[in-house]
Amino acid sequence: MRHWNAISGGVIAFACVFVVWVASLLGGLAPIDQAIRTWRFQATDRAPSGETLFVDIDSKSLTNVGVWPWPRQVHAAILDRLMSLGAAEVVFDIDFSSASTPQGDLALEQALQRAGGYAFLAAFQQTTSAGEIVLNGPLPRFAAQANSVLVNVDGDGTSLLQSVPTGLPELGIPSVAQALVPAAPASGPTLMMDFGIDLERIARISASEVLSGTPDPALFANKQVIVGASAIELRDFFQVPRFGVIPGPLVQLEATETLKAGRLLTDLGSLPALLLSLLAAGAFVQARRRQTPLGVLAAAGAGFIVLVEILAWLALREKGAVLATALFQFSIGLLVLSGLLNERALRWREFLRQQGRLAYLATHDLSSGAISRQALVDALDSELTSGKPASVVLVHLGRLDAAIASLGHDVGEQAAAHVAQRLEQHLAIKPARIGSDLFAWSRPDALNPEQLTALCRWIASALDQPYLIDGHVIILDTRYGATAVSNGDYSAAELLRQSDVALGEARIQNAKALAFSADQSERITQRRLKDIALRQALERDEFYLLFQPQIDLATNRLVGVEALVRWKNAELGAISPADFIPLAEETGLIVRLGDWIMHEACRQVALWSWDGRLSINVSSVQFQLGDVIASLTSALSKSGFPARRLDLEITESLFIKDDPSILGALETIRRMGVSIALDDFGTGYSSLSYLTRLPIDKLKIDQAFVRPLPDTHNEAIVETIILMAKRLGKTVVAEGVETAHQRDYLAALGCEIGQGYLFGRPSSPEVLGLEPSSHEVAAAPATPAGPAASAES
Repeated sequence: MRHWNAISGGVIAFACVFVVWVASLLGGLAPIDQAIRTWRFQATDRAPSGETLFVDIDSKSLTNVGVWPWPRQVHAAILDRLMSLGAAEVVFDIDFSSASTPQGDLALEQALQRAGGYAFLAAFQQTTSAGEIVLNGPLPRFAAQANSVLVNVDGDGTSLLQSVPTGLPELGIPSVAQALVPAAPASGPTLMMDFGIDLERIARISASEVLSGTPDPALFANKQVIVGASAIELRDFFQVPRFGVIPGPLVQLEATETLKAGRLLTDLGSLPALLLSLLAAGAFVQARRRQTPLGVLAAAGAGFIVLVEILAWLALREKGAVLATALFQFSIGLLVLSGLLNERALRWREFLRQQGRLAYLATHDLSSGAISRQALVDALDSELTSGKPASVVLVHLGRLDAAIASLGHDVGEQAAAHVAQRLEQHLAIKPARIGSDLFAWSRPDALNPEQLTALCRWIASALDQPYLIDGHVIILDTRYGATAVSNGDYSAAELLRQSDVALGEARIQNAKALAFSADQSERITQRRLKDIALRQALERDEFYLLFQPQIDLATNRLVGVEALVRWKNAELGAISPADFIPLAEETGLIVRLGDWIMHEACRQVALWSWDGRLSINVSSVQFQLGDVIASLTSALSKSGFPARRLDLEITESLFIKDDPSILGALETIRRMGVSIALDDFGTGYSSLSYLTRLPIDKLKIDQAFVRPLPDTHNEAIVETIILMAKRLGKTVVAEGVETAHQRDYLAALGCEIGQGYLFGRPSSPEVLGLEPSSHEVAAAPATPAGPAASAES
């Protein structure tokens, strides 16, 4: 804030104080004042007189007696015992307003008589359901032997308790505190308690100890004793400053100790804080008129708050004056906040001005004056979402880069600005600058390819004219790509992409302009149809599994199968996994598909009378977007397939991002008993760097190294992989085994398992002969594998 207007600033400052004062009147600052008051009581800690004692009817005492209310004989015994121990006076904070058994009432009456007037019994006022205030006092036979004392407290028990009534003078009933300290001066109708007196240092004896006859008489000699309940079951509790929740008898003891200490507190309320706040508001206005920095005022305000709190604490400690200072604190805070908001308002106005500038830059190209790519996309998307047709043209400014290289960037940018001006003149709309040498525009109609080409040639007749810039003549060679949509099926980004494809074709064909062709559109349509069909394939049960055998090369026994998913659509026919798996990964559908494969493979193999292993491929996308552990747990649980017979095959692409959560997931899977196989080993990015630290049990040598065998270079690679795996304790599986020679060669190197067309193509269980008694699979005759065969193994 640079300037502070005297009138408006003064109104704001005093309005701040007024707002805080109203909040104080409505009780909004009460919790803050109570917290501050608690701190002051703690800082004025005082020891009690040592003349009072609390005999506690606690949970232990209730348990020992066994019933509640206690028989009056128990209270009589306590009174007799206390008097015999030398207690000066005894107050019972217990309701004796109703009759008990004749024997019990007689016993208590006689004990009171023996106390000789040094016992006091509780009286209390209550409000009936009709709103009438009634007094409950001890039975007349008890009142004839002992004086009554008022045990009521101020308030309704729901808020912080700070005072008690001084008694009922019209009925001659004093409070407990006045009865025990009769010489104390009158404090008015209520007595504010000084919670600076430490209640925790008042002696506290369990009633069960008094009844058992075990306490030390020295504890009771000449003490004023209050007998009352602290057991949670009896629910006689109040919330007070400093000590939190305490039982009713301790409230009476605090009031008694307050009188004994001569600490008659006076509550001055929030009036002093209000006056100080008004003074602070005036000082704040003057300081702001002098342009005092806001930081200095904030520091000064904090210092005044600390000073006021110190003075309030001294007033409590020395004079017994209680002040509510939260009003002053919040007033100072609100004054500083108002100044801060005023500064922020000025900065906000400056920010809005800058945002307007940024908004312009976000939607315009500053150099050429054209709109930005995003502005074109937003405007075009708005039209397309409403189903309107559109045509998009992309123009490349050939030779502009050469002009920039030879004449400088400024000249090139001026040339781009001239292009934008010519386009706007001819099109009557602002074009968009897509790149340094690319402009685009759209039309609200769908032109056919011939019309689009004609439009481009018409524009070229203007743009290809020479440009005179700073004495230099620049000639550009423009080239165009265009597309159109009639029903708004595509997004603006897609139309720009299609235009770019057409522009690329124009460059390849050395054509001036080309429209996006029908065959290109058909390829995109087919991809979209596959995407839509793929999303419906699971619901339509179009996926099925085939299994490819895995053979123990030493025994020629079938030891495992790999589950491979296939898709056959009614309209599109059989679709290769090489087509739909990448599409599923790209769209995220691989998560649902992978979950289905895991459940279905485990379900089928669990039904076979066969104890071999099952291998299932898991995509890296499943780890990124799905919950592989939950899917695996569910599949094993529902199928009953043993985890120890399952291999999860992963690829090296899973570890490219080096995500620690993936390593943790693999460790969890291994702890479940499932083995991890690294598929297509040798074709990834950093096999050796993570092979020793990852939880991998098997290596699958990629078929790219196995099929060319006995090629010398591939033999060296295969031998190295097998040797390394053996040294690391990994099982080796060779993929793409197609000849007996390859099988024998791999077996001689120590490769344990083979997989490929030599042993069987991916087939149904029936074709593979997976019957309960059949665990042997004869090797197929060695036949050359053509391209089609290679694509399926």
